[in-house]
Amino acid sequence: MKKLILLLTFAVLGLTAQAQIQYIEEKPQYIEKQADSLTKIYTKKLGLTPKQDLLFKSNVADYLIKREEIKKNYKGKKMLDRLYIVSKEESGSMSEVLTEYQFELYEKIKPSIQPLAKVDQD
Repeated sequence: MKKLILLLTFAVLGLTAQAQIQYIEEKPQYIEKQADSLTKIYTKKLGLTPKQDLLFKSNVADYLIKREEIKKNYKGKKMLDRLYIVSKEESGSMSEVLTEYQFELYEKIKPSIQPLAKVDQD
């Protein structure tokens, strides 16, 4: 019985680890490049540590994918509203990565580095 439980535990852990690895690999190359570029800018401005740099880049990539989906599926004010919400969520997740001082600075410089989209006036 113990062997069966142990075997099932390893099987579940193995599948979980594989699923996480696949998720990481599924990010498109251009998203990774954008995330890398943005992270380099923020690293210079915020003085990120190597650990913060990795976490920051991962968060940026996740939110770039979300932004892309919104831009693909929505137009006009609805798109801007959704982008605003995602931007606030991104800032919230960054507050877990950055120190208080870094986060305050991040909030100040983010609009110039990652501006929200603009709606064309017809």
